Amino acid sequence: MKHIRFFAGSEQGNHPARGEGAGQQVRVAVVGNPNSGKTTLFNALTGLRQKVGNYPGVTVEKKEGTFDYAGTSFRLVDLPGSYSLTATSDDERVVRDMLLGLLPSEPAVDIALVVVDATNLDRQLFLATQVMDLGLPMVIGLTMNDEAARRGRVVDAAHLEHALGVPVVEVVAPKGQGIEQLRRAVAGAVEHHPAPPPWSLGERTLSAVDRLAERLGEHHPAPLQYRRQLALQLLMYPESEHPLGALPGVAEATREVRAELESGHVPWRGAEAQGRYAWITRIAGGSRAAARRGYSPSRSDRLDAVVTHPVWGLLIFIVVMGIVFQAIFSLAVPFMDAIDRLVAWLGDAAAAVLPDGPLEGLVVDGVIGGVGAVVTFLPQILLLFLCIAILEDSGYMARAAYLMNKHMRRAGLHGRAFIPLLSGFACSIPGIMAARTISDRREKLITILVTPLVSCSARLPVYALMIAAFIPAIPIFGSFRGFTLQGLVLWGAYLFSLAAAITAAFVLRKTILKGPSQPFILELPPYRVPHWQTVLIAMWERGKLFLTQAGTIILAINIILWFLLTFPADRTIADTFEVQRAEALQTFGGEALEQELAILDSRQASAQLRSSVAGRLGRLLEPLIKPLGFDWKIGVGLIGSFAAREVFVSTLAIVYGVGDQDGENQGLISTIRSEISPDTGRPVYNVLVALNIVIFFILACQCMATIAVVKRETNSWGWPLFMVAYMTGLAWLACFVFYQVASRLWPQLA
Repeated sequence: MKHIRFFAGSEQGNHPARGEGAGQQVRVAVVGNPNSGKTTLFNALTGLRQKVGNYPGVTVEKKEGTFDYAGTSFRLVDLPGSYSLTATSDDERVVRDMLLGLLPSEPAVDIALVVVDATNLDRQLFLATQVMDLGLPMVIGLTMNDEAARRGRVVDAAHLEHALGVPVVEVVAPKGQGIEQLRRAVAGAVEHHPAPPPWSLGERTLSAVDRLAERLGEHHPAPLQYRRQLALQLLMYPESEHPLGALPGVAEATREVRAELESGHVPWRGAEAQGRYAWITRIAGGSRAAARRGYSPSRSDRLDAVVTHPVWGLLIFIVVMGIVFQAIFSLAVPFMDAIDRLVAWLGDAAAAVLPDGPLEGLVVDGVIGGVGAVVTFLPQILLLFLCIAILEDSGYMARAAYLMNKHMRRAGLHGRAFIPLLSGFACSIPGIMAARTISDRREKLITILVTPLVSCSARLPVYALMIAAFIPAIPIFGSFRGFTLQGLVLWGAYLFSLAAAITAAFVLRKTILKGPSQPFILELPPYRVPHWQTVLIAMWERGKLFLTQAGTIILAINIILWFLLTFPADRTIADTFEVQRAEALQTFGGEALEQELAILDSRQASAQLRSSVAGRLGRLLEPLIKPLGFDWKIGVGLIGSFAAREVFVSTLAIVYGVGDQDGENQGLISTIRSEISPDTGRPVYNVLVALNIVIFFILACQCMATIAVVKRETNSWGWPLFMVAYMTGLAWLACFVFYQVASRLWPQLA
């Protein structure tokens, strides 16, 4: 196993910022409870000098950033929110192992920047004192003291610094206050190793813990307080879940000490919490300057009386979601039109430069047209990310989870599962990864299996295309155009997806994943005005991720699809239509000739498409999807969308770009509106077909990246294959029932 770096031991002279290593990077771990203001502070310190990835071997997101001070570069690692180093989830294990230097391929950190929320000082200091036990050079960033002052519980930062023996810097990150002082404190902390806090475990528990700490000392001669912290971690949870459990004799010694404590009826499980909080309460009480006026309900308390109300809160939640999705549809239109015009101009420019033939078709239709059809919807995707970031940063997202807890419990889950589901609105992958915070295995697995049902941003281009093409923008409230039928349908699609996920969770909980529900504990942070730097960085990072990751997949798929749609080139078809064009030149003239030639071009393109590889695959699939109202061209789009859902739009752009009906560059929306079936002579698309495509994409699992992440999270191919099977079967059944019933009830829409 990897050697542990002991910060209070023999390595105290090896830090790069101490003179001989000038110019080297100092690694700083940013640690704190969830909702402590940690990410806002991280953004304030680093700005846009950030990069996002994953920790090696795990699926926990890794965010790093840098800042320079006095000629030294500091690399900050924004660790996941954690309540304790006694880890119960993948996120908390990453925090523990990073601080212990046990993460594979990750250098040990030099300094811990612990973020402490002044409004919850006692609980926040629990994690801070655990970090102090490690002897790691440390600075505390005291956040939200302005909010604590409004509650009459302001914290005296100087008194807290004296009591703890570590630098404490008060910051108001959204306003940039205290940031420079915090940088200076971090730079100066490299030389300072805090003394262990004098909290008490109790005599009998301490004696047993020290025996296990002695066994650990046989492998690593670290300070006793450090080894006590490791021993407590080993005792609290199965030693197989801790990297140190693999050391010779440690697992056996852990079981012996645990059995001794149990047989002696020693209340050791709560000893750490009791001992730490007894000391923390004294420290916090002395550091908290009591206001002269008595306590009165805070602004957050008064708002929560309404926002978390079982009736009014639910109505507010529905309205908030309605506003979000209406904004996504309405505000993005000018930007989408501008991108659409830019894509059209690029296509015309490329067509003017390139010679007629396959190369022109590949560049104009396969690359520019296909990718452009998806990039056009980037403004809506960015708006979705923006809205989610605002809701998270304002504190409302936690209220939504609390509010939905009762409804989630009916499905056999609790409110914590609602947070991954809400994250799934942006992307299923981070939503699935967010399920790692759920400690119960069954609830975690159910959450993973149903999160892909929540409508992610990749589905948004499909929804937007179908809704814009076939749902009229009729105002809902008289002449007021702020809420239209299009926004209502989009909002309904997202609500339907959420209802489908909760229903699927209920079925799974009652069938193959039976088991008792776990209690729900969630912190409600105070309401805050969103910090726009944090919000915009979150939107930028997710948008960039969409373009760099999804965009490269879309480009590759589009090139492959273009070849599948173009080849094999049937020379007989071309010769047949050349003869028909020659006849038209002799028969027609003027405008009639232009119309006839356009018809022949469209028919030739359609015939070529039918004979291509993609056309043959689509026709092979057509008998299965025809009862849903879909033709073989839509089937080609469904095949392409299994790589990534948003590829469906670019696939249709390629499919219909091959057969432009008037020979000019026209939008995809107008093209599908005018598409006529050669078999029936009726429009291929109508309101019911458009809605059925939306339903199919809500329920079907069409994302290879999601399948891969589920495989990694479950460490099995069985569960992702089960997920694909049940979601695809559910999508086909729901679409079949909807189309067959609706086309009989409302034949005028079919």
